[in-house]
Amino acid sequence: MKEIIFSLLEHALDDFYAKEQINLQLDVHEIAHGHRLAIYFENRLREYDNARQEKLFENYFVDIEFNRMEGGAVKTVFYDGMQHETRCDILLHSKGEVPAKENLLVVELKKEHSTNKEQDDIKEIKRMVSPAEDGAPDRSICDTLLGVYLKIGQNCYFGSRYWFENNAIVGELFHKRML
Repeated sequence: MKEIIFSLLEHALDDFYAKEQINLQLDVHEIAHGHRLAIYFENRLREYDNARQEKLFENYFVDIEFNRMEGGAVKTVFYDGMQHETRCDILLHSKGEVPAKENLLVVELKKEHSTNKEQDDIKEIKRMVSPAEDGAPDRSICDTLLGVYLKIGQNCYFGSRYWFENNAIVGELFHKRML
């Protein structure tokens, strides 16, 4: 599942760079980039299922700036002894329809030269891909299958991917030059 999702995200990024050059040149806000990427990503999920006549992603959706959890409460993360409200730039999730694995991917998206909160954002992603701790206030957003810290540039994208494997958070860097 991990490789499928990362591959579909990469294909969505290829679509993004093929079709969003005007927005990249205009240096639009990262939320605009996130919105367009989310559209391409969800389209890739549907195409994947249709091409294989499967329903792997049938009950999953790609949302941007999503900040709600079970019962409509605000999503929070708990780190450094404090609770922090959060909203995911891009979230692949089931909205409770697949309780066994509600959140498949969280993406924190930044523009290439942004250094704002990078370490905090990565710490949140790592917390989200970690197993849920009993009684933790952010229990419903932990145990996310995969996390990505993504930086978008005019001619490239790069960042890091995270997942939990063998009782540890695994991370790897990625970089792709476009055009």
